Amino acid sequence: MYYVGQSTRVVGRLIQHLTGCGNGDVYADYKYGDDFELNVVSLRESGYDSLDALERDTIAAYDAYGRGYNRTRGNRN
Repeated sequence: MYYVGQSTRVVGRLIQHLTGCGNGDVYADYKYGDDFELNVVSLRESGYDSLDALERDTIAAYDAYGRGYNRTRGNRN
C-alpha cells in the first residue's frame, strides 16, 4: 500500500504520521509492526511547478486513493 503526502517540513510531518497525529491508518499499521519505506521527491527536481500537482499525479500513479492510505485524490489549489 502507498501513502502520498506533501510537506515543506518532511521530518516533522513524518513524525506526526508515526505518532498518531497524521493519517490514522498509516499510524495503526506502523504501530502494529508493518514495515515502511520512505521516498522523498524534491519539487525542485521533479519537473512540477507545485507540490499540489506533484502530489495529485503521484497519488494517481500509485493508486494511493483507491488502494492505498490516501483519503483524497490530492489538493486542488
